[in-house]
Amino acid sequence: MDGAVMEGPLFLQSQRFGTKRWRKTWAVLYPASPHGVARLEFFDHKGSSSGGGRGGSRRLDCKVIRLAECVSVVPVAVESPPEPGAAAFRLDTAQRSHLLAADAPSSAAWVQTLCRNAFPKGSWALAPAENPPKLSALEMLENSLYSPTWEGHVLF
Repeated sequence: MDGAVMEGPLFLQSQRFGTKRWRKTWAVLYPASPHGVARLEFFDHKGSSSGGGRGGSRRLDCKVIRLAECVSVVPVAVESPPEPGAAAFRLDTAQRSHLLAADAPSSAAWVQTLCRNAFPKGSWALAPAENPPKLSALEMLENSLYSPTWEGHVLF
């Protein structure tokens, strides 16, 4: 069984019928291992109830984002955060973008840990700044979708 690198509450923004809504989830980040791929799993955040939670007998809905499909992870500013003091970040895959949020210190830790696990071969660095990082502050070079060593090569 894989050991989680990081876990905790995360807000996930969803959009239904033109209405944007923040939903509280429990997120678990797993690194790549011989037993599985690097991934971010989301579970419905039910709080503590008897028999509930991830370990309960009833299976909760789980959303999985494979980090090999991740293109970028960047902090973003949002007009209406899910709660006061929350900071948002966007995780982009080839298929879609996911807008996530947590309290400011946790949000920064999630971004750094996600980058380390999504881009293990590349070098990335958080630009030194006194203020929160801007969109261009993260530099991510490689993952399975993008590698500078493959630029200009066409595979048929």
